[in-house]
Amino acid sequence: MTLEEFEQEVNRHDLTYSYSDDHSVWQRGSAHYANIRKAADGLPREDVERIWNAMVDKRLIEDVRPQFYWRWPQ
Repeated sequence: MTLEEFEQEVNRHDLTYSYSDDHSVWQRGSAHYANIRKAADGLPREDVERIWNAMVDKRLIEDVRPQFYWRWPQ
């Protein structure tokens, strides 16, 4: 996946899927997030963080942003 494709997928992602009462919404969001995480493994970390965190900044209020920022597995 290219960085451009990654950015498109990130911008399509529903950040609030995990709060849905509809299990099918949760399943789709969870699967989409897993695909994004998998794609990120093949891309430069700095670019992944920049793209993901820019999307979070655009969509969420400041108080909740930190819990949604990109974190690489330890």
